[in-house]
Amino acid sequence: MPESLKQQAYQAIRAKILNCEYAPNSYLNEELLCQEFKVSRTPIRDALSRLEHENLIKILPKKGIVVAPLNVNEINMIYETRILLEPYILATYGNRIEERHFKEFKDILSESDSLIQLITASNSHDLSKIHQLDDAFHNLIVQVCQNQYFIQCYKNMGAQNARLRILSGNINKDRLEKTQEEHIHITNEIVKRNYKKAAEALEAHLLTSKEAAFNVILSGGFEF
Repeated sequence: MPESLKQQAYQAIRAKILNCEYAPNSYLNEELLCQEFKVSRTPIRDALSRLEHENLIKILPKKGIVVAPLNVNEINMIYETRILLEPYILATYGNRIEERHFKEFKDILSESDSLIQLITASNSHDLSKIHQLDDAFHNLIVQVCQNQYFIQCYKNMGAQNARLRILSGNINKDRLEKTQEEHIHITNEIVKRNYKKAAEALEAHLLTSKEAAFNVILSGGFEF
């Protein structure tokens, strides 16, 4: 079986999970997936195995394949892990951040600022690009550690975070300017090479983001 076919099936199913076309708690059928993507069972089973490893689905014996839930407990676990992981990486591996990374941080902040102004002025509802920049900011911090276990762990949480954003819709628009301010604060401390203060600022940022995520749930901003 060509690896490319397995990869295509994996990417296609994963994208539909992250875009919530396959909603949390919904059931998937292996035969219907084969029909949908016009492939045999082998690449589908390979894709499902990988997705289960990423905690995006659960394969339940005698019940079927269920898309992983996204509820209060799941969100709490995601942020608990991020709060433990990201500030630790910054405090421990921050000295690996080089001058070229400073430019990347500043470029992300500059582009984010321009987009926020555009979104505010035009009342745009498309936040996909600003979310990509937010991911790039946090990923830049995580990647400097060069610890593949940390990086894979963060990748798995990033997938769950993408689903949360889709389900919460435009409610997160209220967080845009505040997030930008928090990112600027973190970056300023990084540039000063004060990694302990940068890690503290990052932890505060994640705690605020966690509170905002829970507010989305309590406001009835999406269904599970």
